[in-house]
Amino acid sequence: MSANNVPVDLANGEAVSAYIKQKIRVFRNFPNPGANFSDVTSLLLDPVAFQVVIDALKRRYIDQRITHVVSCESRGFIFGAPLALALQVAFVPVRRARRLPGDVVGLDYVSGFHTGRMEIHQDAITSGDRVVIIDDLVASGKTLKVTVELVEQLGGHVVECGCVINSLQSTVRCGRTALHQPFCISMKLLTT
Repeated sequence: MSANNVPVDLANGEAVSAYIKQKIRVFRNFPNPGANFSDVTSLLLDPVAFQVVIDALKRRYIDQRITHVVSCESRGFIFGAPLALALQVAFVPVRRARRLPGDVVGLDYVSGFHTGRMEIHQDAITSGDRVVIIDDLVASGKTLKVTVELVEQLGGHVVECGCVINSLQSTVRCGRTALHQPFCISMKLLTT
């Protein structure tokens, strides 16, 4: 990669973070007055930036014996599916109620953006599977928490939860306290 300001060394987290952060537009007062919305779709318009995100995530997880990448609909799929391909592991979607056919397990949740039920295929994860949960952003952490609980309910071990954008004022608010799991904000993006 030799485009303008593209970090060549993915080991340089600060350079990767700065590069990715400049690719994400922030909309003030959206969806409500006083709120700031980090729009990941602006990053997707730049295939080099999108590849940098996937490569940085791959670098983080390649040696952690991951067997499954799990992501929540719908924006989590954007990063989870290509990461699963890059790691050559299974991709498992977690969806809202009644969107997955067959036998599922589910949990009710309330999040800043959604209220409802999240479900996962009953046979998607088995005891001992090593899972990384990937989402586009963490706001309240509640969607990630439900996803962790679903994976654990099926017997999987959550190695880490990773997000491209951190919209929390502090990772302590969500991080290890609420999730009870190792938690990373990939590339340390703070777009608050």
